[in-house]
Amino acid sequence: MGHTIGLLNTYSTLNIGDAAIYTALTALVSEAKVVAQFQDLEPNYIPGLQILPQIGTCNAYISVGGDIFNNAREGLITKAFIKNLLQLQRSPRHTFVFGQSIPRSCHGLSFQALAFFWRRLAAVCVRDVQSHQRLIQAGVKAILSFDVAFSLSVTEEAKIRAKQVLQALDISPDSAALISLRAFDSMYSHDNQQFQTQLVTLSRNLYKQGYQPVLLIQSQAYGADNDLAVAEEIARQVPELKIFNPFVVTHELPNWQLVMGALAICRLIVAIRYHTAVLALASGKVPFNLYYSNKGKDLTQRLGIPGCSLEEFNPHTDINAIAATADATFDDAAIRQQVKQDFQTCYSQVVPK
Repeated sequence: MGHTIGLLNTYSTLNIGDAAIYTALTALVSEAKVVAQFQDLEPNYIPGLQILPQIGTCNAYISVGGDIFNNAREGLITKAFIKNLLQLQRSPRHTFVFGQSIPRSCHGLSFQALAFFWRRLAAVCVRDVQSHQRLIQAGVKAILSFDVAFSLSVTEEAKIRAKQVLQALDISPDSAALISLRAFDSMYSHDNQQFQTQLVTLSRNLYKQGYQPVLLIQSQAYGADNDLAVAEEIARQVPELKIFNPFVVTHELPNWQLVMGALAICRLIVAIRYHTAVLALASGKVPFNLYYSNKGKDLTQRLGIPGCSLEEFNPHTDINAIAATADATFDDAAIRQQVKQDFQTCYSQVVPK
């Protein structure tokens, strides 16, 4: 009789970073049946995961990684935030948090509530130093690791398929500069207009230097978490620009895997979205990490990845640093091993061997 593991605090399969997280968690407990529920009307395929209308009672629960505990109304606590906290009430001693970051928006009252609930869980593992320090100070016995998607590997099939998809769009991977992007809102503060101007200039500069700029659509989820409108706006101003949208091309792979294949074979990667950086690194490639929050900054600081904050980014002067990443490689095996080990440490607290 196998265990049933329920994923809590799930968000959407229509964001490739989140889809990669759900796949990674499912694979790490491959001997168990893993169940989850989503708000998506038509969820994207997640290998091994059983998607149900309600997850019901399970033997153990994993509160999934990400920036789930965003609290959009500072000074108050939002309904969504409380709903996420209450999910942890099902069975605290059989629940652990893995690969979370605590976003900037979670402070004061909302952070106190979070710490109160997390102190009662079997284990807590976060993916950035700042979140770890905040929790330790609040009396939560947290361990520090990296994002769970680092446990994924790129497949040869994904590289081959990505190459075919790119070539069908008339993109040669050897000269492609894959750039991820996002819209900003109250969760992550950055001036959308300034950001678009930065990307327009960057795309033009890359094109002048002989690269093919390609915007990567990494999310078609909800609210500001939908990249297509921003991409189309930038593409209108840069006719040479191409858009790589894994959600609309025909392929048999999970979307995150196709994206990982593309990241593995493209010449340059400019990672604005956090999971562009994670999936590139997990495929052995070094991106230029253009971060907008503590989770992205942490990758540059702890792993020594070239990059800077969006605030400091200059598309004219930083182009050489971007070009310099082309031949850099990253030791993905060591970090994959660490994440798997940290996961087992937490998992053993809820499911005894």
